[in-house]
Amino acid sequence: MIFIDYLYYQITNFYHHFEKDGTHKASGIIVVCTLLSFNLISILIFLQHYYNINTMPLNKYVIIIYCLPIILLVGLRYWKFTSYEEIKEKVEDFSKTIKIIADILVISYAIISFFGLLILSLYVGTLKNTF
Repeated sequence: MIFIDYLYYQITNFYHHFEKDGTHKASGIIVVCTLLSFNLISILIFLQHYYNINTMPLNKYVIIIYCLPIILLVGLRYWKFTSYEEIKEKVEDFSKTIKIIADILVISYAIISFFGLLILSLYVGTLKNTF
């Protein structure tokens, strides 16, 4: 099982406690796509700022086109090919130590993805837009 599967499983479990109408699987897909897109955008910002590679388009909304393959592939994977129940069966076979390590990795990945993009974009933005 890959790390993204476990990330999807944990996020879906988190939303399962709050959403009783059956939309927790869709919420899991949306959050996984968002975290992966945050990482892609962070890499593009990093390459453009530190290596002067023109990776970002002039229009900031065109960056959504860069994220479309991530959205399509992850959505297709978890909506059609790999179900939540299959991942749940694999996770139940994990030992307690592996689950703890995987949970720590998932939490740190989510925090680093979100706050990493936020801090990097604030840093690059303040360097370009001095008041």
